[in-house]
Amino acid sequence: MIKVNVAEIRKHLTGTKLLRFEAEPAELDITETELPIIGKVRIEGDITNVGDVLLLKALVSARVNRLCSRCLKEFSADSVAEVLEKYYPSGSPGVETDAYVYESDVVDITEPLREGLLLAEPLRVLCKEDCLGICPVCGADRNVHPCSCNTVTVDPRLAALKQFIK
Repeated sequence: MIKVNVAEIRKHLTGTKLLRFEAEPAELDITETELPIIGKVRIEGDITNVGDVLLLKALVSARVNRLCSRCLKEFSADSVAEVLEKYYPSGSPGVETDAYVYESDVVDITEPLREGLLLAEPLRVLCKEDCLGICPVCGADRNVHPCSCNTVTVDPRLAALKQFIK
């Protein structure tokens, strides 16, 4: 858990506390199966008092092991998330049930940082933009050595028309 003491910024209407630190993935409750992070997670940003609300603005980044969607090679790349969240004092009227709240002078910023990093991860990743992937016929990695397999597929609905071309 990552907790920040905001006692000093709550005293001033526009008080700001700068955040710049590194954290272990376990501190953000991120497991190896959720996101295989290499090393530490970097957090840079600030918490600002904007009246009744504390505003968290942060950039969360980490080096992540990934698996290419085309050739299935493992590679590493940077994952970066921008986090912008509001924290309301506990017991504030009209606050939604899923809103972030804080008690006394401590704000737990773990969940928005965790969510930001997990949601920034793309569904499909490529080791390189022009990755050729694996041959669907022989299974060879076409980035390493090209194969001569026939990978042209014919729409089965049009297969009957092929005999007229002969």
